[in-house]
Amino acid sequence: MDSSVIAACAIPEPHDDIEFESHEAAYSFYKDYAKSVGFGTAKLSSRRSRSSKEFIDAKFSCIRYGNKQQSDDAINPRPSPKIGCKASMHVKRRQNGKWYIYSFVKEHNHELLPAQVHFFRSHRNDDPLKNEVRIRRRKNLSSVSKLFGAYQNVDCLEGYMKNQHDKGRSLVLESGDAQLLLDLFMHMQEENPKFFYAVDLNEEHQLRNLFWVDTKGMEDYRNFDDVVCFDTTYITNKYKIPLVFFTGVNHHVQPTLLGCALIADETVYTFVWLMQTWYMAMGERAPQVMLTDQNNAIKAAIGAVFPQICHCFCLWHILEKIPRQLEYVSLWHDNFMVKFNKCIFKSWTEEQFEKRWWKLLDKFNLREVEWVQSLYGDRKYLGAYLHERYIFCWFVYNVAL
Repeated sequence: MDSSVIAACAIPEPHDDIEFESHEAAYSFYKDYAKSVGFGTAKLSSRRSRSSKEFIDAKFSCIRYGNKQQSDDAINPRPSPKIGCKASMHVKRRQNGKWYIYSFVKEHNHELLPAQVHFFRSHRNDDPLKNEVRIRRRKNLSSVSKLFGAYQNVDCLEGYMKNQHDKGRSLVLESGDAQLLLDLFMHMQEENPKFFYAVDLNEEHQLRNLFWVDTKGMEDYRNFDDVVCFDTTYITNKYKIPLVFFTGVNHHVQPTLLGCALIADETVYTFVWLMQTWYMAMGERAPQVMLTDQNNAIKAAIGAVFPQICHCFCLWHILEKIPRQLEYVSLWHDNFMVKFNKCIFKSWTEEQFEKRWWKLLDKFNLREVEWVQSLYGDRKYLGAYLHERYIFCWFVYNVAL
């Protein structure tokens, strides 16, 4: 739908005949207009009279007004929404105290987003009946931003951040779905203030990543925070759904959901944001062990956010990759798996593992296989085989008690 039609249906387009009681009233009008059309706003400038000290001039603009000013060697540069948009409204005060529109620039140099307008900061607190909930949400998002900003100074991620080409990606959703999701989560938080969600927007102010967890998930984590599985199976299986889970295990050896997310990509940037957000939602309590797929981006993110925990690769994910990674050993698959399992499950010392590992590689001529080399390079994470086995036995033991 054309943006001018939307504006006509809701808020009139700014014109010379409109007057306001104050410059704040003028800004409120401009915000309402912007909300109906689909862009965020900002107070660009204001000026007081030298004699009376009263405001006499103010200018409001699209949030994308102006150009980003930053040197090439800036430390930890942050994304800027400014792309040279000229859309703005300039108001001045008359002698009688009324304010009028001195100039108005309608045209934008970017797409307008009426369906996602609630994502803009300038439109988050428009409904006075929901201010209390929105204040809590703002505090949550503020905390997430602080945590997210902290990782940008981590040395091991500096290269990833400076060379990140995927930060502009967004979730692939049908038109209007992003707004439906946000409305749903706002409703759930109004029904239960402890419900937690957080959104991550790209430079185009489009939804990139979304995390949520209900009260039960947070309560379960307080009781069962020993081991958490970060499951990205839905991304890699045939369904290709960008859905990820944080899952724990209770004292009945039953899985318990500790958080969900929809993510736009599998980059370090995304996984760090997600780990930081989940960590904050869980009261800043890190698990003792985290099980994941063998993924370099996940490994870097966990190393940055949870450097003190034991990170292990999940046995099931590793075994699932063997048939396609080692196709040419299919003729000897059964024999290979017997030797492989013996190396992993029955090596009780480092020396025993090393001896059996190299013997296995020589027997099946695997020393030059890149994937096998990566397994050995990540051998401390291959402790996942032993750790996962011990963890499962630990759970069963506690249930038996």
